[in-house]
Amino acid sequence: MKRMAASELSKSMNEFLTKLQDDLKEAMNTMMCTKCEGKHKRFEMDREPSEARFCAECNRCHSAEEGDLWAESSMLGLRITYFACMDGKVYDITEWAGCQRISISPDTHRVPYHISFGHPPGPTNPADLQDFFNRIFKGAAPPTDMSANGAFFPSAPHPPPGPGTTSGPGPTFPPPPPGPSSFFMPGNQRSESGENWADTGKQPQRRRKKVRKPFQR
Repeated sequence: MKRMAASELSKSMNEFLTKLQDDLKEAMNTMMCTKCEGKHKRFEMDREPSEARFCAECNRCHSAEEGDLWAESSMLGLRITYFACMDGKVYDITEWAGCQRISISPDTHRVPYHISFGHPPGPTNPADLQDFFNRIFKGAAPPTDMSANGAFFPSAPHPPPGPGTTSGPGPTFPPPPPGPSSFFMPGNQRSESGENWADTGKQPQRRRKKVRKPFQR
């Protein structure tokens, strides 16, 4: 009886883990949208990052780096498809880009936009997922490296890596469901707190506290 109960428990646990793994994989292939507050699917393409972007100027394919976002045309320019390089793979994100109302020129030589991620990618293969589940059931804290969509913004030509710079996501969509993304148009970069007075060299004046004088009898 004990063996049968243990066998049934093991079978149920395996079925639960398999379903949970499938749900996580499905969640990893969705992108959250700040426009409709919903989720959009991304589709993995059979392309290598080394030859991912078609360039009409050179009439050949160029390489793509982590976070690159670009567009390509087909059907004599009547159809525009949006692609992004994430987690070392190339994805079709046309559904998400259409809802975001992104409009960029297709088949360009340079990468027009870049997606910034907030966390390193989480477990993507069955072994990593199994280890993740084991941590949960053993009561250990789950790893905090789940990736999420950050912002995407116009990108400049890829500069050579220098001191203090990091390549790839610091986090990136991906995974529990990716977090919402925001879109920055050229010249409208967000300013960090403190930049306003840093440019002028003057710090904002602080309010002086009123000192109460002792009451004289």
